[in-house]
Amino acid sequence: MHIGVIIYNMTSVSLGLALASEKNSAVLKNYNLEEHTEMKKVLAFLLALSMCLVFATGCTKISNDDPAAKGAEFDIYLGKKVMNLDPAIAYTDDNAVKIINLIFEGLFKLDGNGKLKKALAKKYEILEDPKTGEEYLEITINDTYWSDGSVVQANDIVYAWRRILNPDFNSPAASMLYCIKGAKDAKSGDVSVYDIGLYAVKANKFRVYFEENANIDEFLYNLASPALVPVRENKVASYPDTWSTSATDLSTNGPFRVKKFSADDPTEHITLERSKYYYLNQEVETEAKDKYVTPFRLNIRYDVPMSDAVVTNDMLTTVAEGNVLDMFKNNEIFYVSGLTAATAGDYKRVKTEEEASAFAFYFNFAKGFAKDPVARQALSMAIDRKAIASELGLGTTAATGILNGKVYNTKKGTSFRKAGGDVISARGNIEGARALLEENGIDPFDYGTIYVLIRGDEMGDNYYSEENGYMSNEKAILLKAVEAWREVGFDVEYEIVNYHDYDEDGKDNGFIAKYESGDYDIVGMDYQMISAYALYDLAMFSNKYSAGASLLTAKKTVSNVTTTTYYNIEEFDRLLDEAFKESDLGKRAELLHQAEELLVKEEAAVIPVVFNANAYVVSKELSNVKTDYWGIQIFTKTSLKNYVQYLPSVKAAASNDDETAE
Repeated sequence: MHIGVIIYNMTSVSLGLALASEKNSAVLKNYNLEEHTEMKKVLAFLLALSMCLVFATGCTKISNDDPAAKGAEFDIYLGKKVMNLDPAIAYTDDNAVKIINLIFEGLFKLDGNGKLKKALAKKYEILEDPKTGEEYLEITINDTYWSDGSVVQANDIVYAWRRILNPDFNSPAASMLYCIKGAKDAKSGDVSVYDIGLYAVKANKFRVYFEENANIDEFLYNLASPALVPVRENKVASYPDTWSTSATDLSTNGPFRVKKFSADDPTEHITLERSKYYYLNQEVETEAKDKYVTPFRLNIRYDVPMSDAVVTNDMLTTVAEGNVLDMFKNNEIFYVSGLTAATAGDYKRVKTEEEASAFAFYFNFAKGFAKDPVARQALSMAIDRKAIASELGLGTTAATGILNGKVYNTKKGTSFRKAGGDVISARGNIEGARALLEENGIDPFDYGTIYVLIRGDEMGDNYYSEENGYMSNEKAILLKAVEAWREVGFDVEYEIVNYHDYDEDGKDNGFIAKYESGDYDIVGMDYQMISAYALYDLAMFSNKYSAGASLLTAKKTVSNVTTTTYYNIEEFDRLLDEAFKESDLGKRAELLHQAEELLVKEEAAVIPVVFNANAYVVSKELSNVKTDYWGIQIFTKTSLKNYVQYLPSVKAAASNDDETAE
């Protein structure tokens, strides 16, 4: 009631001033109806704005019945757990990008239509240095804060990029920065990262100087990549092993902070909480808590299996309380991603979005058979990509190249995949693979046993679930590929392991340990495209352009010491050299199509299988779930209808009341 009186008085004063102003204007000049109408609009807007600033509760979606007055809290499911939130290395797990986009904010972003929009960047200008005549980019960032309350500064971006360009740090994102003057030389170790054309001029402003003929527009689009977001130097320096794997040591600058996260347990949930520092005024608490971020908390569940087909396993029954399907129906989980053909039929209103990722098989080039391009070609030729995509369904398509339609051919609105056509066949050819080997005098059995490794779904992939008709997409792909390879004549064994798998002595025999030590011949993983431009996505397969982070690796462990070398394709590197120098976008696209064909067909150095799609379902209780260009859902402005009834504290109180009544 008291607030109502104040608002009434403010309104009266404002209207009084307006009338007085209009009266004076009438004396001085002829009365103008249009000016009067416009004045009323302006005054109404200013009045509404002042009410929002002074009385934040009037512009909030937080319910008066909310006991904590914080906002909605709801559970979501994203599939397998992400185990590392370092944005510079999240390129083998499409689930990682789904979380990184919620907790970090880069300078720019691509909306659902691929339009470039400012995010952390407040403004940018392309200027000319008066002393040297060089063209440079000057970017001013918005005033905002890290999740621990520290101010986000231009130096946080400068540090993040220098970190990527450090010769001792392995990140595939490096090539996206090579247009910066001296950046490529820095990555090669020829100059210091502090001597490149990148430095802060003010706390909120930095400059970028470019190599000759650099495409600045393309560079701006690259700045929308999740790999190039700012990073806190003091966190990385103080906690080098845990800053991206523990909520305690992780600072983020996005709409959500990480409240709970540990890489030790792949079934433990991750909790994201609204950052109270995200763009909110920290000097005067006059803004609504949910002005920029509507939900207070997101709980990402990894402790429950997708369906009840999985919980017949006695071990999992003791761990899991219910399953995703039942919890979704009961309004306990409100968003489910990563649906498979075996589970999607149980849901209504399933949606699909093309993702900028593919599932592919990679070779350990330290193994003898992997060094033979004919053997690799035969393995690739045998896979029936169309049949696998059909079995997976839900928007998944056959990978007839390594890059899909999300990647531009020359500019926004063009498709690299459409322009390049099918580089490799969508259909498998067992007889053709056998004939190829025979023509080259190769008996595939002579290679010995080939071991294939994938990470399984910790809550879903087991004997019991397979018997009941459920398996993850990764497992389904693996089984089809192994079946085809065996038909060709290869002796193939496979292993589906959890991210971590500790034995009685504490030794980790899980996926990451086996991958890093080279304990595999072929490994199946996601390939995440990091740019909307093909040049930088293909550079991830070149040691020359992704120094120390090429996806074409040779790993060998002797006496517990692992040595990693790289498989280099000289002609592939030459084509990338020419593409980096070429300013004509059409000619550059031709070079990149040649490079892709060399990579996946002639050399068959990587075996793309399917282009991933995100199959998901959104509860009818949720609204305003947005999707970005990468096919990833954004929950920043998502609302949960009548959310108070779902708050844990309210549900617990209701449960206690029911028990008391009984």
